[in-house]
Amino acid sequence: MRQAQRPYPTRLPALCFRYGAGGIATLLWLTGILLILPPWALGQSSLNQLQQQAEQNRRLLQLQQQRIEQLNRDLANLDAATKQQIQELRRLEAEMTRLERERAELTRQITLLESQKQQAETRIASLQKELEGLRERLSALLQSLHRERAGRYLPLLRAESFTDLSVRSRWVGVLGQHQTDLMERIKTTVRQLDEERVRLELLVNTLSERRAERQQRITALAQNRQTVQLTLANLRRQQAGRQIILRETLQAQAQLRAELQVLQGRIAAELRRLAEERRRAEEERRRREAEERRRRELQAQREREAALVLPSVPREVVGALQFPVRGGRVAEPYGFQGNDWQTLQGSQASSPIVAAADGVVIDSLFIANLGYTLTIRHSDQMATQYVNVLEPRVSVGQRVAQGQVIGFTGGGVLIPSNQMWFRVIVIDNDGSFHYVDPSRYY
Repeated sequence: MRQAQRPYPTRLPALCFRYGAGGIATLLWLTGILLILPPWALGQSSLNQLQQQAEQNRRLLQLQQQRIEQLNRDLANLDAATKQQIQELRRLEAEMTRLERERAELTRQITLLESQKQQAETRIASLQKELEGLRERLSALLQSLHRERAGRYLPLLRAESFTDLSVRSRWVGVLGQHQTDLMERIKTTVRQLDEERVRLELLVNTLSERRAERQQRITALAQNRQTVQLTLANLRRQQAGRQIILRETLQAQAQLRAELQVLQGRIAAELRRLAEERRRAEEERRRREAEERRRRELQAQREREAALVLPSVPREVVGALQFPVRGGRVAEPYGFQGNDWQTLQGSQASSPIVAAADGVVIDSLFIANLGYTLTIRHSDQMATQYVNVLEPRVSVGQRVAQGQVIGFTGGGVLIPSNQMWFRVIVIDNDGSFHYVDPSRYY
């Protein structure tokens, strides 16, 4: 009936009932650490820009290095091609020199043969002239012989004997035969000289053809030499162009390296500046934490002073609570550093947690950093709270008995896995509540 006349709320004001004034300050402090952006983070954008620019310069340096390597390969190929063309040019010039010598030798031989041919033609003309003179003399001789014979035939006819006639006839025949043999020899000589002239003419023609062939080869080689010279000039122009590009690329690379060194210096200076800002921010954070700690200690002191004037705890519950951690001990007493809870430590991680007294589970809340928080109402004037519960073994509305296992320690990350925060809540007649030292109830 007392409960019906003054019903106990199933949920006290959420944050106040679960964590009290000190708990609220703790949550606000933790939230501030997670959400407030440190001042030094504002300079991170400029550092990122410098680092991005430095990375871009490194990529450009890498690209220029690749270009320099390609230009060196191109220059090496051009050098090889130039050497090959120079060798080809030297070979062509040597071949042209050899052909020029052969052509000069052929010209000399042709000149000599033409001289011999001219001599043969001169001899032929002389012999023909001599042959003509001989013919004229032979004709005159024949005419004279005919006249003489005409005058001699009569004596021949008047020959006293056949022997005398035979002698006279033989003498005339010998004289004619002598003239005939002379003419035959001259004709034979002329024929031989004419054959020699023809042979010399054929030889001159052959040598002339060979000289013309040499001239054609020399002309072809001269054209090839001109082509090789043009190719060589083009290769040298390309080589000069590659050398200019290589020189400009090397200058650009040196400039980029200088810029990169400047950027690295600026990055180092920015890192030092950010480190100094972080140090100052850290000092400011510690100062604020110290101020917050002093404020909480002052608030806890005021609460303890206010608790001295609060109504006394009912005598019938003093010593009625069971120690909530089996085999545990008090690691930090109530009021340590202004806390409104008692820190209990078990013998191991995930130590069993038991209900301090008979009651009803009125609240179960999970917070990632603090694990589960269980609140058990024991009477209209008292409740207990268990923070850092790993796995609740009870649920809201369930009635529990003193010593019943309600969970295990180690549910949060801010509290060690073998510890638990334990609160004792005393409710006044007007419905307000405050925290008291749990050790007064064991």
